[in-house]
Amino acid sequence: MNARNKVLLILAISVIGLVTLACACPVLSSLTATATPVPPPTAVPEPMHGLVGVWRDTAEGTDHTIAWDGSSYHVTSSVNDDGSVNDITSEVWNGTTFTFDYYVRASGVTVTIQCTAVSGSSMYLNWSSTNGNSGTDIFTRQ
Repeated sequence: MNARNKVLLILAISVIGLVTLACACPVLSSLTATATPVPPPTAVPEPMHGLVGVWRDTAEGTDHTIAWDGSSYHVTSSVNDDGSVNDITSEVWNGTTFTFDYYVRASGVTVTIQCTAVSGSSMYLNWSSTNGNSGTDIFTRQ
């Protein structure tokens, strides 16, 4: 075998050896690997599907706006038909029901609303107030 063929044979064997080594070595193969895309974080869906929104208490003439922050529900506003704003004094999401209290300044009464279910444009709830009244009601989505 002549010298030129020996050099080509050694070169070919070296290339095959280096390629085999590179494929077998995870550190070297990671240099040429394509990065796996990481999906963006998804928002935590609200557990009581449909509770977020503006709800109308027609009996009292009040609109309550409820939001979900990814871990709990919050009342962002409670406004009477005359434009007066009710103070939200308590909010509790226990994983099944959302309960909130609001204080009506004009009457000095605190009302507790316990949202138990949502179906379409209806919110089903229990309510009570510090003036001794209580019952069940259905608020409608605005």
